[in-house]
Amino acid sequence: MRLAIVLLALPCAATAQTPPGIAAERADYARWLETSPVSPYAAIYHQPFDRELIFGAGGEPTLAALPRATLRQDLFRLSLEAADGTRTVPRNRDVPLGAWRIRVNGDRSHGSVTVFGPLPRVAVPGWYDYVPAFVAQGTLEPPSRAETRRMLGLDGIEIEAELAGSFGARVAGETVRLAVYRMPEPGTEESELMVFFRDGSNGRGTYPAGRFLALQPLGGNRYRADFNRARNPFCGYNGIFPCPLPWPGNAITQALEVGERYGK
Repeated sequence: MRLAIVLLALPCAATAQTPPGIAAERADYARWLETSPVSPYAAIYHQPFDRELIFGAGGEPTLAALPRATLRQDLFRLSLEAADGTRTVPRNRDVPLGAWRIRVNGDRSHGSVTVFGPLPRVAVPGWYDYVPAFVAQGTLEPPSRAETRRMLGLDGIEIEAELAGSFGARVAGETVRLAVYRMPEPGTEESELMVFFRDGSNGRGTYPAGRFLALQPLGGNRYRADFNRARNPFCGYNGIFPCPLPWPGNAITQALEVGERYGK
């Protein structure tokens, strides 16, 4: 599959007023990062989960402050045994344990557990000015063959993603070809066409490991790639989360000073 795009952007491309829809999207996301009990900033633990995890004194040292409880996966169900009894734990949904929240993601063979504590006061990264020249439209063509692989999503959760192909683009005079994967959203039937890319701004204003960008459908086989919507992986907010490995070939030499920043 190939998403054929011609994207023309000069190193000093003119900025414009941020479209109202994108301004609202940025404000909503910043509010979620600052206030949600399951914001990545609130995470205190994120690790693969196999059969058992013990909270409280005598258990996992990182979780010693939590009430005494045991998260257990047996042949039939996932359960949380605490002082008030034993309850079934649904996957991909957070459940309370005192002042903390626990979420188990993934399936039985590739699961992970995240624990969220009280949300600290945070200063979220800002966004670069909106640059219309870094918006592209293109045509999505069918893949030559089916391929899936396990990888980390932007939230640090391991998923099985389907290769959607590649798209070609001309970015600030540089011709690039970037891999695109169809990435499922854990706990839903939804998926997005995602690109994890690196560019010349990484480590100099944007997150060093790279950023994610979702392609937007326009109808039929037409899509929009708006680099102004490039977003940090969760490891950019909290080192608790593992970072996805760079996708081979997904590198742009030009510094794309658009999208989400990194740092203060």
